[in-house]
Formats: sequence, C-alpha cells, structure tokens
Amino acid sequence: MLTMYTARTAEVDVFEDAMAEIKEQIDFSLLGAHSGGIIFCCMDFFESGMVKALCDALPFDVICMTSMANACKNGHGFYDLSLTVLTGDDVRFTAGMVKDINIGNYEEKIQSLYNGLNEKAGGEPTFIISFLSYLHDVAGYKMVAAADKAANGVPIWGSLASCINVAVDTVGVACNGEFSSSGAAMLFMNGPLTPRYVLASLPEYNITNTRGIITKSDGAMLIEINDIPVMEYFNTMGIELSEENVRATPLMVYHQGSTAPVALAFYAVQENGSILMGGEVPVGASVAVGGIDSNTIIDSCRNGLDELLAYQDGTVTIILPCVTRGVMLVPEQDGEAKLIRNTLNERGVPFVMGYAGGEISPMIDNEGKSRNRFHNYTFCAVVLK
Repeated sequence: MLTMYTARTAEVDVFEDAMAEIKEQIDFSLLGAHSGGIIFCCMDFFESGMVKALCDALPFDVICMTSMANACKNGHGFYDLSLTVLTGDDVRFTAGMVKDINIGNYEEKIQSLYNGLNEKAGGEPTFIISFLSYLHDVAGYKMVAAADKAANGVPIWGSLASCINVAVDTVGVACNGEFSSSGAAMLFMNGPLTPRYVLASLPEYNITNTRGIITKSDGAMLIEINDIPVMEYFNTMGIELSEENVRATPLMVYHQGSTAPVALAFYAVQENGSILMGGEVPVGASVAVGGIDSNTIIDSCRNGLDELLAYQDGTVTIILPCVTRGVMLVPEQDGEAKLIRNTLNERGVPFVMGYAGGEISPMIDNEGKSRNRFHNYTFCAVVLK
C-alpha cells in the first residue's frame, strides 16, 4: 500500500530553515522501503538553489515542476514550495529527465528517457507521472503522443509546467534538482497499483447540445466541421471567434470509441480560416462548444471532488487543474485551491495540488482500454491505492 506525506515551506534562501520546516511536517522515520518525491513551486526556488539543496538531502528520486500555485493539507498559495513523498514497501520509484527537447528530436528524446528508466527500473512500470516543459515549437499533445508511443500504452499522468506569469519563459521541470526549461521528467512506479482518473472539464449545463463531426483536420489544426469551413460553421452557430475571445471558448471533442469528451482550447485563428487547437482533433470525432467562467470552474471543481471522494479506498490523491482555470478566477484567483484544500481536509484525505499548463491523463474508452490523452481547461486528478 502507498502512503502519502506532504509539507510546504515559504523559505526560499536558507536551506536549514526550509528543511527544519519540512521535517516538522513529515516524519521521515515512517517511510517505507521505497519512496519517491514530487515538488511544485515557483521559479524562485530553482533560481535560489533551494530545490537542488532539498533534492540533494532527500534519499530518493524527486521530480519537480514550476506551478502557478500549489496546495496541500498545510496550506495553499502562489509562492510556496510543496514537497510530496510517496512511500511503501511494494512499489518502487525511479525518476529521470531529458533536456534540450525541440521539434526535431522530441520523439527520440522521450523514447530514450523511457528506455533508460525502463532499464534502470528493471522492467516496464505500472504507472508513470510525467512533467513536461512548455515549448514554443512542440505542442503538448505531440509530446504526450510520443510518450504514449514510447511507453506502449502504459498509463501516463501529469502535466506541462505552468507559472503565475502570462509569459511562459519562467516554467520548466526538474529531476533530483537539475532544472530544464526544455525538458521531460518521468517518475516510474513499478508494483501493484490501481490508478483511478478524475476528469471534470465543464458541467453538462455549459456544453451545447449541438454536435458536429470533424470532416477535415491536420493534427491539431481544425479545418472543417460537417464539410463546412470551421469559421463558417461556428458563425452559423452564432459564435464569432477572434483574438480577444479565442482562449475563452472550450471545444469538447468526443473521440470515436469514447463517451466522455476531451476539453481543448482554441489557440489561434489562422489566415486561411482554420483554427489551431490545444490538442489533436481527428477526423470522425464529434465536437460541441462549451462555455467557461468562474461559476463553471467552481462547479466543475465540486463535481471533480465529489467523484474523487467516491474512491474512499485511495491512499494518494494528486490534483493538477488547468492553469487557465486559476487565471479566469481573478480576482479570487485562489478560489479553486481553497475549495480543494478545505473540502479534502474536512474529509481527512491526503492530497497535493498544483496547476497544469496542459493536463495529461488517460481516459477509459468504450472497450475498457486506457488511452493517454492531452487536455485543456480540466480539473484533473489521480487517486492511487
């Protein structure tokens, strides 16, 4: 059985003070035979050397990523560091990272990361947590597809890194304290595990009943729906997409063979009238338009928490909602983190939460098979036991 311990600190510079604070919250003498760590924090902790110092002091592998905010039982906020320790006797943990990923090498790099960890771990993992940098030249869904191919369908859960700034120049990932703004980190878990995935994008009441069929696309480029140019299709529905509103209109994509949709963002309208999406939009998938605001974000968070709490036998809960949700909650930007912390503390559920720059989670299709997918706008969680 896995056990989860969490701690947080606001100390950026003085390692002894930060470590003392962490040890007040985690009794390291209670750890099992095998452990692995996860850190969420802002860029300050990497720049000061704090993350490296903490990882050097911990006797197990740790993967890290920048996050707009984080929360655990001891608090929530935008400028603290949270450390999560997963531990047990039956599950082994192995972590690694590759750096300098670009459009020309991302498949090879991610394959080499998987192969190296597979050899180090002594066999294929049961479950993988993966953190990816936000890259301007490689779409998140492409990196997830490369990871899925490398892992031959082993469940992968995690996210792209995020930060509190609109610009993403201060995001990245790390393994054992070594930081990369263009990297991919993985934490292998080998042993008996049962992961359960919670995905709550939008409440049903905020998704239109009208569905179209994608008839022409190219990867993440949406070209035609119902054989109609995509901009013309949306105009007939009374939806006018522009640079001002394009990111505030989620598209719900129902992949063939799946009943639950993947929420994707509209990234940009192209000169030829096609639309760049946040993830793959395959021909044959059906689509519906959603709406998102502060009320729907909080409602979907409550829906996700209700589903999560139904898994009462879980011992580990990790939550990575989309960073767009936090941005759109302004002026109460900590509303979702506060709701998560208060709800789970009331029920005594150990958890950690960060914000994702794009969510990675398997979805179960109609045949019961797990499919690794890339998501936007989503309350994304995994419960492990």
